[in-house]
Amino acid sequence: MIQWCTCCMSSVRAALVLGLAVAGLLGQEASAAPTAERDPMTLRVVAVNPSPEKTKTVPVRIDLPQEVKPSDILDRGDLEVEFDTERSQYYVFKEAITLAPKQTRVFEVVVRDVWFIPATELDALKAHASLLLKRLEKSEYYESAKQLSTSIIERLTDIHAVQADESISRKQRIGGYRRNLQALQGIKDDLARMEKLLSFTGGTPVPEMLEESPLKSDAPSTTTTWLVIFLIVIFMGLLAGQFFFTWQRRVRPGSPGEGGGGPGASSGQETVSGRSGPN
Repeated sequence: MIQWCTCCMSSVRAALVLGLAVAGLLGQEASAAPTAERDPMTLRVVAVNPSPEKTKTVPVRIDLPQEVKPSDILDRGDLEVEFDTERSQYYVFKEAITLAPKQTRVFEVVVRDVWFIPATELDALKAHASLLLKRLEKSEYYESAKQLSTSIIERLTDIHAVQADESISRKQRIGGYRRNLQALQGIKDDLARMEKLLSFTGGTPVPEMLEESPLKSDAPSTTTTWLVIFLIVIFMGLLAGQFFFTWQRRVRPGSPGEGGGGPGASSGQETVSGRSGPN
């Protein structure tokens, strides 16, 4: 019986782990935001041997922007990937390249364009600002909320414009992306201020606002929560069953090791009595 319980416990542990994994996947699916794929970018470095007579061996290195991770590298040719701990960024390199006299070689690495904020995220922020302003329309905080909303929409429009400009260079695009991230944080802070103004009026966000808000937490859904609770209850029930069957086995009458008035005890008393007779 104990062996059966142990097997069941193993199965439940596996089920519990599977349930938690499913919960994690559901949470990731709910919080994942769609991203559009943009054309990749190519980084180049040119190696030149200016000598008209001598062959030279030189190292080649291309530093990658800090936002680029190994998973973002689409094509690196025969170059290797390493991480620079001092600069906190990845780079591709080859320790020794042999160049004939007057030879020029171009090395390229193709990376995914990660320097943009998805348009869906920007649109969601704009819609959230408009929804908050509508909820504050008849309150004493409307003018303050209107100023915040106008500023938010203007900054979102600027981010859209910068990301849509195809005339800027790669270096300018990367710099613009980093500035846009800072602006995005300011926008989220202002949205939080608008939500605080709404709380001052005694109003609560309507269900649509909670669904559309980009500031909502990544809490698990109700279904996921009940799934985890159900698996934990099953686990605890089987654990209690195992303890019960173990206890039943140990208190069963006639079990080895239990104390009692057996024959050995009587003969021991007789022996002691016999030895005390001569005195």
